[in-house]
Amino acid sequence: MTSITSAVNTEKWGKETEKQLGAGDDDAWRKDMYMDTIPWEYGRFREVLEKYSKIPPNEVEAEIFKIRDKAWEVVKYPCIGCFTYLRLLEFGDDEPEMQKALERLKAPGSQDTFLEIGGFICQTIRRLAFEGVDSARLYGTDLHAEFLELGYEQFRDRETLKATFVAGDMLLPEEEYAASSLAGTLDGKISIIHASNFFHLFSWESQLVICERIVRFFRRGSSAENPAVLFGVHIGRDKPGEDEHFRMFLHDETTFQLLWNEVGKRTGTSWKVSSEFPALPRPKPNIFGKDARVLRYVVRSQIVR
Repeated sequence: MTSITSAVNTEKWGKETEKQLGAGDDDAWRKDMYMDTIPWEYGRFREVLEKYSKIPPNEVEAEIFKIRDKAWEVVKYPCIGCFTYLRLLEFGDDEPEMQKALERLKAPGSQDTFLEIGGFICQTIRRLAFEGVDSARLYGTDLHAEFLELGYEQFRDRETLKATFVAGDMLLPEEEYAASSLAGTLDGKISIIHASNFFHLFSWESQLVICERIVRFFRRGSSAENPAVLFGVHIGRDKPGEDEHFRMFLHDETTFQLLWNEVGKRTGTSWKVSSEFPALPRPKPNIFGKDARVLRYVVRSQIVR
């Protein structure tokens, strides 16, 4: 595997990028990104809180607002302010990859493992545990340890959940990254990875570094029947390229495959990307411009013969 020697954490999404996006004007940012009511149907999330976390139905909404506001003080992500994380859309009937992941994870004798990258409070992990997946084979990571702690507070499962959570920065220089808890915990351990609303936060060069490190997370010896799989959604664009305001590369169906072709060359692996712009409303508020669209993707390992 090619060694990564030049990765430098200069584009970490957090307070620095938040300022670039305009959050320095807190009143304007709050007006666009922070909602006082939940605008979505969020039945799957509510079901987890009521049946998994045992929160009384009449207390659910207050608990959601309490944790949302604590998270907003850590980093003002639009998806936090607008409650989009509550929707758990990846578990819908029109999102077959999560259903395939569930089948693999729940199959008799399964040793498959699942990782959520950029997991926030790891609501996806809790839904998988609620669906009957052995939580000892579930992993979650985020840049901010505070979010992982808030997950325990939201779902009230610190003593019962067996999942492994690790905070870490995927853009550290190589020597520092190789010694990190992120690499030590995840390298060679994972079968299936989910990452949504993640890749569009980074430049092409940073995405290459992140993807090389994702390749390291996967277990060796995947098969055609049980390939290494990465799936999710991110913001793409009809005309792919670097955003005119930020160093963030937005893909279309072609460029994400080109990215993974380069990852394959660097790591001695092969990857097939399937992606599409589903018939969904364009994101609002749309900080990435009028041409931005939701891009659904699946990346599968290919067996080289």
